[in-house]
Amino acid sequence: MTHALNVAQTPPPAGAQSPKQEELLRLAYRLMATKGMHRMTLQDVADAAGMSKANVVYHYKTKEDLVLTVMQWVLERVAARVVQATVSAKGRDAKIRAMVDAIFVDPRRNRNFYIVYAELIAHSSRNGRFAELNGWFREIVTGQYADVIRSTSDRSKKGVAEAAMVVRALIDGLFLQWLEEPEWEARHREYKSLCVRSIIAFLDNER
Repeated sequence: MTHALNVAQTPPPAGAQSPKQEELLRLAYRLMATKGMHRMTLQDVADAAGMSKANVVYHYKTKEDLVLTVMQWVLERVAARVVQATVSAKGRDAKIRAMVDAIFVDPRRNRNFYIVYAELIAHSSRNGRFAELNGWFREIVTGQYADVIRSTSDRSKKGVAEAAMVVRALIDGLFLQWLEEPEWEARHREYKSLCVRSIIAFLDNER
């Protein structure tokens, strides 16, 4: 990543998965998006994979282990996509558009992600392992927003950090409003455009 993390412990990477494990992670993620974390069972994952529950437990000892690995596997990819998108873009507005393009991927993928991510946030208030993972992801993504702001402005360190928090609030807030839309699929592009304009307007007003 392009900056140091400010969390006490960074979770070990979930990326080194065997093809079978990656298949289980993909299937579990889809089930979490359709059934929810609470309702999804290891047997559901086993049935979707066409294997016994014992085989799932061989790879992931508990449902919590599986859910946490799924979330880190997904979050790693989201964070990497945001980082990669902004590296080659030139200028503040181009970096912001590239960043939003990497976040607003397509309606179905965004809907699945935010439904599952909202559950991760809810679990974070009650479970230290979920809180650690969420904190790690928050630091990476907010840090990347800060990198974009820092590279194109002369704000103080505190000013950059505060602006990055507001940018994150704008993005997450618009996503939550978009999720509530009856015609969420049709309005995805509209919210994406609004997100870009809102971030640029905020940063312009803060100059």
